[in-house]
This record gives sequence, structure tokens and C-alpha cells, in this order.
Amino acid sequence: MRARWIGAAWLGAGAAMAALTPAAAQLRALGAVSMQRVDGAWRPAAFVCDSTDRDWAIVMSAPDPQGQVTLTSYAKPGLASHRAQVRVGQGDASMGHVWYTLSNAAGREIGAVETLSPQMVEPGATTPTVVSLRYGPTTSACRFAPQTRVLGVTAKRSIQVTGDARGGYRYRSYNHDAVLGAVDAPWGGHDTRASVTIDGGRLVDQSRGRRTYQFERDGYEYRVSAAVDPAQGGGAVQVWRDGRMLLDEPFAAYTAAM
Repeated sequence: MRARWIGAAWLGAGAAMAALTPAAAQLRALGAVSMQRVDGAWRPAAFVCDSTDRDWAIVMSAPDPQGQVTLTSYAKPGLASHRAQVRVGQGDASMGHVWYTLSNAAGREIGAVETLSPQMVEPGATTPTVVSLRYGPTTSACRFAPQTRVLGVTAKRSIQVTGDARGGYRYRSYNHDAVLGAVDAPWGGHDTRASVTIDGGRLVDQSRGRRTYQFERDGYEYRVSAAVDPAQGGGAVQVWRDGRMLLDEPFAAYTAAM
């Protein structure tokens, strides 16, 4: 199912003119920043849902000056985008999960966002705990792992950096043009088989409102950077060898732990 379809469905749902509810603010995570690039500028977001079973990523924005909340779907690969505005209802908690309803301008329920209670995630939830998003008949599982430091989406791949129990970091990339089967994920999360996995990473820079993580394998250096200052925004994955940059892919949207 292509993201252009879901984008068309969202656009047909209409705009919600109500101001951002307290529930929408609760979808964010304390100690994390989510950002998306819109019309050439970085803007704060509530969360990034990198779908593990659909070919898109979905971002919920922070409120605009009129108090509207925008959902943006990004097609994988390429990240062609479609936008729609919805209203987010109050959370309904049950068995360690919280569901937030999505409604259209007429007040009709058209979907829901499912989150985990952060207290359920024993290793620690460092980014928004969104694990699924339903819109109309379509439900997307959202990539989530404890101790996430960066989750970003480029035109060609998704990138995830997580902390480990030894104080290091793990790098995973997920190519958008590959078929990557689902794998078991602990603590209620979702994941797929990774295209590349590298352990033993280090936080090599945390100056100027940015975090940069570095990983090494077979003579290559993988660097993942993300701004944690909402006034800046920006992030990317780079691959280096012998002092030459071989790959530089900017994020279109990302979540990063501060």
C-alpha cells in the first residue's frame, strides 16, 4: 500500500480547527526532541512513526500558529509527502498502553495513536513511546526500542541508534528498497531485520546543540548526527573511509534523545 493512497485519504478527511489538546502534548517525550523539515525549514514535531509494516513514515507536528496538528506521510523510498490535519483526543489508558483518538473536522473518530506507558519500558524510554498509528482501515506499526538515541528517516533508509547495557551504542540501518521481515522486539516495541548492524559505537561530539555518534567496521566510519536544540534542527548519516566522505544522507524527520 503506497503512501500516496493514505495521503489522499488524509486530505479528504478535512482540517481540524481546534487548538492542540493536552493529549497531543503528552505524545511527546520529556528529554527528547522530534523535528521534521517542512518547506525547507526545520519545525518541531510531536513524534516520528517509522512504520515497520508499511512503506511510509508518519510524523505528527507540533501545533501551528492556528493550533492545528498536521500528520505528514512520507513514502519510502524518496519521501514524497502528503499532509492532513486532525484533532487529537484525550488518552484512554489500559494495561500499560494509552490510546489517543484522531478525529476529523466534523468530530468523527477516524483513527488512533497507541503508546506504551514509559514506566513499562524497564531499560528506559528515551524517545516517544508511540508503537502504532491507525488511520481509517489502515494500522501502521511504529519502530520503537528502549534507549533510543536517534531515529531518523532519509530518502533511502531509516537509521536507529540505541544505547546498550555496557554504555556503548548500536547502529542499525533499514534500506527502504529492501524487504525486511519483522523481528521480536522487547518491551512492546516493533522492529524489522536490519540492513546493517554495528555495535560498539561512541558518542564523539555533543557540542553546539548536536549529538554525533560514530561506529567503525571494516575500515569504514559511520557517523549519525542530530540536533537536539529545537531552534536548530537537522541531522544526517554519513559514511567515511580514509578521510573521504562516501555517503551523506540528511534526515527528513527524526527523533533524538537530549
